[in-house]
Amino acid sequence: MEISSTKLEKSKYKLKVKVETKELLDYFKKQYEKLSPEVKIAGFRPGKAPRKLIEEAVGQGRLLSESVDFAIQNSYVEAIKQEKLVPVCAPKIAISSYPTWGLEESEIKDPLEYEAEFEVMPKVELKDYSKIKIKKREIKKVEDSDIEKVLTHLRRQKATFSEITRSAKKGDRVEISYEGSIKGVKKDAMTAKNHPLVLGDETLIPGFEDQVVGMKKGEKKKFDITFPADYRAKDFAGKKADFEIELVDIKEMNLPELDEKFAESFGHNKIAELKEAIKKSLHTELEQKINSEIENELIEKMLPLLKVDVPETLIEQEIDRTTAGMEEQIKSRGLSFDKYLESIKKTREDFRKEIRPTAERNVRIGFLLGKIIEEQKIDHTNPQAGRLALDHLKSKLIK
Repeated sequence: MEISSTKLEKSKYKLKVKVETKELLDYFKKQYEKLSPEVKIAGFRPGKAPRKLIEEAVGQGRLLSESVDFAIQNSYVEAIKQEKLVPVCAPKIAISSYPTWGLEESEIKDPLEYEAEFEVMPKVELKDYSKIKIKKREIKKVEDSDIEKVLTHLRRQKATFSEITRSAKKGDRVEISYEGSIKGVKKDAMTAKNHPLVLGDETLIPGFEDQVVGMKKGEKKKFDITFPADYRAKDFAGKKADFEIELVDIKEMNLPELDEKFAESFGHNKIAELKEAIKKSLHTELEQKINSEIENELIEKMLPLLKVDVPETLIEQEIDRTTAGMEEQIKSRGLSFDKYLESIKKTREDFRKEIRPTAERNVRIGFLLGKIIEEQKIDHTNPQAGRLALDHLKSKLIK
């Protein structure tokens, strides 16, 4: 077998492989021995019929096609081993010389020649990172006000609601329908039907809920309001909008007492125990938040020191993985992914293009951690290998 390899751009390689007729004979015989027992011919045990009858039953076209596939599969594996290449994807095969079928070397005319193009695991280089410094962060103390906020949220989970005829006030649960416009142009993103909210939570534009306070069920109202300059939707930031709203429904929220019965509903005997559990949970959240911030800063400072030609195949695989995860998330909400994309006016191609930078970054992070795993001789088969690599970096770089 003759093999030659050529490095193409980035992490792509091309192999030219030539399998001589003598080597092909062995592949052809093995494939014939595999297929012949599958043929049922009257008067003969499986695989024992004359060659001519088996070839007629199976068809020389199929015998040749599957034998050549078998030869390519095996010779390709041998070729990448010989060239010491580690592919990260299936090869694209282009056959330039096709043999004829035969079970004798004299019957096989022409060798099998093909080209295999694929991407390989790239060389990864990491510059000296010993001078990187990550500032240690102190975990914020959990305040009593933080615990009270959680308790209020838990009480709302157990709340009951009463019909009322009075005007709306803070603390009431209401449903509103509204329609907004900017300079006379109505905006879909500023329109909703029967939108639920608790007055005072300030989940809408600052000042919006104040306009609802004092309204009665069925009442309609018009007002204008200016979006904050730092509003998350940049198209609306700092702009003046006109709204028409209707108070569709209003109910008084009756919160349960903070007593033992309430504590028991959340698995604790006393309110003090529930508060302590909330405190521990909030502390853990703060700890995780700080840890996440540190790791993000560390990675942002390390990535520029990484030199690697990221294989396109791995980026596409990461995009596939992210897209599949998003599809499952949307599906769990009872929606189809295509309908979701339609609602945000994007195509699948738009979505894939949008998440591509993040996908490439994720792959680069994988190579970064892989390099640390290699340098520190961490067992790469350990499911926690990446975590161990990050922990090593933090132990060295946090000052």
